[in-house]
Amino acid sequence: MVSRTGDTPERTPGRIEREIRGFAQARQVAEAAGRLDIARLLRAATDCGLDELNALNNT
Repeated sequence: MVSRTGDTPERTPGRIEREIRGFAQARQVAEAAGRLDIARLLRAATDCGLDELNALNNT
């Protein structure tokens, strides 16, 4: 993500958790609409977010 100023915002655990929550909600909507291709993409985004959050918490 990029802020309005064009700077990359700080990657905090709270920000990452909100992104993961948003991806998970969007994935559920995509699955309900039968868009399994989009749901798979959002699942991958969720997994990446979880990996990033785990790495951040382990440092």
